[in-house]
Amino acid sequence: MEGFQVPVLRQAFSVSGNFMTTRKLIALIILTLLLGCRNNNQIIRQNNIQRIVFATGGCYGKCPFQVIDIDSSLTVKYNGVKYTDHIGFYVSTINSNFWDTLNIKFENIKYKGLNNSYEHSIDDLSTEIYIYYNGNKVKHILGQSASLPDSVMTVYEWLLHSIKQMNFKQTDRKLTFPTHYQKPIIVDVVGSIMFLPPSKKKSYR
Repeated sequence: MEGFQVPVLRQAFSVSGNFMTTRKLIALIILTLLLGCRNNNQIIRQNNIQRIVFATGGCYGKCPFQVIDIDSSLTVKYNGVKYTDHIGFYVSTINSNFWDTLNIKFENIKYKGLNNSYEHSIDDLSTEIYIYYNGNKVKHILGQSASLPDSVMTVYEWLLHSIKQMNFKQTDRKLTFPTHYQKPIIVDVVGSIMFLPPSKKKSYR
């Protein structure tokens, strides 16, 4: 009987060992799934900005009259008015990674603390920015490109380079934007000149 008990004990230990291994394996799978869910939750970034509108136009030269409008629905709207390769209204889309990157860039330049006006120069590119954030707050910035902080112009140049890679489609819809700088000022030169009536010269004779 004693010689028979040894294999039985070994078999019991073997079964017990397999059971423990299975439990560890199950626990490892559950832990992996939980960590995976946690990582997925971390990927979803909570951005404070809902919409960014960037417009340019007006200088002593052929500066582009244009406006770029990007929002949290991942929609891009563009209007080229003058001195651009694309005249008219266009629409496109971006992915969430691009939107997150744009938000991070604006957060890095501390957009909330920027001045509302940077207009120390007069002969360079006119620039206007609207930033909608935290639901109902708006940051409105007016300026000339030479007066704007370098960090702001760096973001703008990155944005201009990025939209060149986008697949825009022209639309017949007349898109509206809150900015005004992309609208050329039309001046009626003749109508704006005031001619004084001929004066009656006094005769000193």
